[in-house]
Amino acid sequence: MNTITSWDNDYARLARAASQLRTTTSPASVSFFNSNQQQRQGQISSVQAGINRLGSQLTSLEGNLSLSPAEASRRRSLLEGLRGQLLASSEATSAPPGGGGRGESSTAAALRRQDDMIDELAVGVGRLRNQTNLIHQEANSHVRLLDEMDANVDMANRGLEEETRRAIRLREEKSVWKLHLIIVALSVLLFLLILMGLS
Repeated sequence: MNTITSWDNDYARLARAASQLRTTTSPASVSFFNSNQQQRQGQISSVQAGINRLGSQLTSLEGNLSLSPAEASRRRSLLEGLRGQLLASSEATSAPPGGGGRGESSTAAALRRQDDMIDELAVGVGRLRNQTNLIHQEANSHVRLLDEMDANVDMANRGLEEETRRAIRLREEKSVWKLHLIIVALSVLLFLLILMGLS
């Protein structure tokens, strides 16, 4: 569970980095960052290495049966989407500034915004899934505590019933009329002893 959470967090960081690279590849920004093209290539290769690392971690998670095949497939498609974004960023970096028409740049910007929203939605869904798992674990622990409390109440109830039965038996065995009879017998014996002592 902890490894899956760290995978999701690493993916969110890489998605943010890819999104930043993509938003800085408009023609104006490419011409502005033309002097820093080596630095951008380093960032792109760093994100690519992170994607490869996440891919190998995903393979090991699937091999350990920590992830279901559907979850692994979903995460693989997310990684493929990141690879596509990275490819678009590297092509835009290597393309000469000022190329393409105005309609293409607005369409590309709309696609970038849509990709950003999808990435943010994927990260939000991952967080929601983690919170749902935590709520599920908490609910299971509460159910377990309630079951233990129910067993403890049953045991206390049985003990109370046993003590009640024992108290009833004790009351029957040590009735007051037996004590009265003993007192009367002892009183008669004392009276007889006093009479015998006087005579």
